[in-house]
Amino acid sequence: MAACKFFMFIFFIFTFIQLLDGKFTSSICNHDKPHIRFPFKVNSFCKHNQTMIKFKGYGELGVKSISNDPKKLTLFDPKDCVFEVFLNLDLDIAPFRYYHVVKNYTYWNCSIGLSGSLEPVPCLSDHKHHVYVVESSLDVPGFCEAVKTVLIPFSYSSYVSDDSFGLDLTWDSVGVMGFAEERRGFSVEAIVRGISMLILVLVILGLGCIMVYCWKKSRTNEHEWEKLIGDLETL
Repeated sequence: MAACKFFMFIFFIFTFIQLLDGKFTSSICNHDKPHIRFPFKVNSFCKHNQTMIKFKGYGELGVKSISNDPKKLTLFDPKDCVFEVFLNLDLDIAPFRYYHVVKNYTYWNCSIGLSGSLEPVPCLSDHKHHVYVVESSLDVPGFCEAVKTVLIPFSYSSYVSDDSFGLDLTWDSVGVMGFAEERRGFSVEAIVRGISMLILVLVILGLGCIMVYCWKKSRTNEHEWEKLIGDLETL
């Protein structure tokens, strides 16, 4: 009887932990696109039903797709300003590099708008400041200031203003494993899963104890029955 009570106690605890685990894992984006695999699953989280990855020194970017052959991580900017990402995302401190060929482009901050084919970046510009992304070989006009030169896939054009155009990265396996470990930590989800595994082990041990108890009980009953038959035969 004591063994049965122990088993029921373990069963209810295990069920509770499973429900708790489900509560936390339900906060992870449950859609199938993109399918997040290790190590990106470790470093990703769900926000407004979008799968996100946080980059050190920059912030959060959304995950549009992941391919392992070829190795390609396609991101999108939730703020819809890809050229702000190009300006501030430092891939030197991340195990990624741009998937496409890159070259030096310079950000100009101009007090007045430029005529010609150059287009200002709308999300970085206002009525006082006009920001352009141009090839570094071009001469800076007198009313413009060269803000920063970066290695990126292309200069700005309204034809490439989508929130994910050009945000394709690739990686090497060793580097990206280290990137995943940075955020692994002791997350609530990891703790819950660890407790679940511990409870599962206890349940298996409990079942083993019950089987041993039942076997011993059966042997005792068999021995008592044989003893009773022997006593009856003696009479």
